[in-house]
Amino acid sequence: MDRDGEACARVRAAPAEGPGRVQVVEGDIGTPEGAALAIDTAIKAFGRLDLLCNNAAVHPRELIEDHDLETWRETFRVNVDGTMLCSQRALPHMKDQGRGAIVNIGSISGTAPYATGGAYAASKAAIAILTKVLAIEAAPYGVTVNCIAPGAIEHRPGAEAQDRSPPTHIPIGRRGTPADVAHLVSYLASEAAGYLTGAVIVLDGGATAGRVRR
Repeated sequence: MDRDGEACARVRAAPAEGPGRVQVVEGDIGTPEGAALAIDTAIKAFGRLDLLCNNAAVHPRELIEDHDLETWRETFRVNVDGTMLCSQRALPHMKDQGRGAIVNIGSISGTAPYATGGAYAASKAAIAILTKVLAIEAAPYGVTVNCIAPGAIEHRPGAEAQDRSPPTHIPIGRRGTPADVAHLVSYLASEAAGYLTGAVIVLDGGATAGRVRR
């Protein structure tokens, strides 16, 4: 799901792994109507809802003293409201099934922020706490709720092919990829993670583990 109509059209035109495997929805999850459209489309297409991954985010960069209030509010509307609204819509279906997983995508910025990232960092910190509250409320119904806090992820097309020196602040020696995040989402949605809920899992190649000395 995306607000970008052109991006949605590109995904619709791309070959899928089988007919009906992928549903593309144009909408805004930061509104009750958009969240309902996302969840209802999934239920209509697949008949059940096993995983909700809240991944949409706005990422402005402004100093706090210069921060535009509308930009601040838009960041929280998408990042925090969107997570809450989609979870709110998904939970009744998962509770009826007696099983389900919600995976919220936070950020290491939620605990290790940087200058100009106030709105983003504050919203990701809110998502981490929201995850814990949702986990407590959903646990009696067999639904797990966890948060992944990624570090530097090369998410733009072609970024992994760029010739650049290894990042010195990441012990593993490389930036993450969308696949690194997807593998962890897949695990958290599996039966193997059935006893794991309310966790905030850092996925940053060791960047926040401590200082690297060369």
